[in-house]
Amino acid sequence: MLASALEAQGEPGVRALALLQDARQVLVGAGLVRPAEVAESCLRGAADALLSLPGAPVVVGLKSAVSGLLDAVDAAGRAAATPPREPAGPPAPTSAGTPDAVAWERVCSAAAALRGQMDRPGQYHRGRAAGIAERLMGVKLGAAQEEALGVWGEVYGKTSGTLHGATVEAGRAARLYAEVLAAARELLVPLPGRAARVLKLTALHRPGPEQVRELARWADPRATAFFFRSRPAPAWLPLLQEHAPHLLLPDGPAGGVWPAAAFFEHLAGTDPQAAGAWIAEYAETVAAAGRPALDAVLRLAGRDAALVTPALVRAVLARQAADRPAGKPVTPEEGWTLRRAAEWALAVPLPARDRDWILTVELLLAATVDAEHAAARYRRAAPAEHARAAAHRFATAVAARELAGGVAQRGCRTDSSGATRKNSDGRRCPNTSLTPWRSPRATVLPIWDLLHQRCSAIVHGVDHAHSPEAQ
Repeated sequence: MLASALEAQGEPGVRALALLQDARQVLVGAGLVRPAEVAESCLRGAADALLSLPGAPVVVGLKSAVSGLLDAVDAAGRAAATPPREPAGPPAPTSAGTPDAVAWERVCSAAAALRGQMDRPGQYHRGRAAGIAERLMGVKLGAAQEEALGVWGEVYGKTSGTLHGATVEAGRAARLYAEVLAAARELLVPLPGRAARVLKLTALHRPGPEQVRELARWADPRATAFFFRSRPAPAWLPLLQEHAPHLLLPDGPAGGVWPAAAFFEHLAGTDPQAAGAWIAEYAETVAAAGRPALDAVLRLAGRDAALVTPALVRAVLARQAADRPAGKPVTPEEGWTLRRAAEWALAVPLPARDRDWILTVELLLAATVDAEHAAARYRRAAPAEHARAAAHRFATAVAARELAGGVAQRGCRTDSSGATRKNSDGRRCPNTSLTPWRSPRATVLPIWDLLHQRCSAIVHGVDHAHSPEAQ
C-alpha cells in the first residue's frame, strides 16, 4: 500500500520508492564493505525526495530566517544612517508606526524565527512535512501532529551526518529505515488505508510502550481524535503520561481544542480515581489553553463533583473573569461556560460545599449579573443604532432626489401657454405636469423632522410610540 501511495505522488514519490528499495537491498544483501553508510545515504535521498513534494512551504528553515534577519538589520542600518531633517517645531514623540520602529519590529520578528530554529533543530524539515500533510489530508495539523512529524528532521540530521563523514553505529541504519517507512506511511497513505491499524490499537486492553510511541507518531489529527473518542482502556493513561504526555493535553495554538477530553469522560466512569488524580494535577493548565478545554473541565466537574475540587473550579473561573473585558456583552460561548459552572455548583453535595465553593458561586453570580447588565445596555443601544442608520439612509435618499431634481430642471422654461416646460433645445423637460415643480425637500422635510424626533427619543430612552405626533 505504501508503494502505491508513493507512486501516486509522481516523480518524487517514484524516486523515493526506488531509494527505499535500494536501502533495503543494501541492508539485507552482502558484498558491501560499509553497507550501513550506503543505506543511510539512500535514506537521506528518499527523505529529501519525499519532502520535496508539493505542499511543502518554501519560506521556512534556518537559511530563510538568517536571510530575513540580515535584511531587517540592513534596513535598520540604512534608516539610522539617514540624517534627520531639522524639525520646524518641538520634536514629536516617537510612535510605533515610524520607520525606525517598523524596522526594529522586523528585526525582532526575524530574530525570534532564528531563535526558534536554533532551539528546535529540524524545524525546517518538520515544516516541509507539515505542509505536505495538510495538502494531502485537507485538515489543519495540531501541535501533537507537528511533533510527530519531527521524525523527518531527526532522520535528515542523522543521515546528513553520515554523508559528511560521521561514523555509523551498529544497527542504526536498520532503525532509520523502519522509521522512514513508518513516517512515509503516516504522511502519504490515506486514512482508509490506515484505519485497520487505528482500530487495532483502539481495541487493545493491555498496551505497551511501543504502542504508545506508535500513537505519538500519528500525523493525522482525525486518527488521534478517533482513538480518544473510541473509549480506549484505562491502561493507556499511565503509559501515555510516561511516554507521550503531550497527547493528553489540549492544543493551545489551535484555541484550546482538547481531543483527550472524551477519553477522560470515559475514564471518569471506569476509573474515577485515576481520572481525578490527573485532572487535579493538570486542570489549571488544561483550562488555560482555551475555552473548549475550559468547558470540558467544567463538564467533567458537573458530571462528577468529586473529580474537580471547588478550589480548582474557583481558580479557572477567576482566570476567565480576569481575562474578560468589563462591560462587553457575553458571547454564546461565554454563556455556555457560565452554564457549565452552574451545573457543577448544583452537582456539589451539601457536605462538600466549603468556603471555596461559596466563593466560586459568588464569582459565578457576579459574572452572571455583569453579563445581564451588559446585555441590557446592548439591547437599549441597539435600537438607537438602528435608528441612526435608518436616518442616515433616509437623508442620503433625500439628497439624491434633490440633486436629481435640480439637474433635471436645469435650463427648463415654461412656454407661452404655461402648460409645457421645455429646455433650450426645445425638448420637453421631465416634469410636464401643470402643477409647478416642487422640491422634494419641501415634501419630505416634515417627515424628516418627525423621524429625527423619534430617533432622539429612542436615544434618550423616551418612548413616544403612543403620542399623537407619533401616530
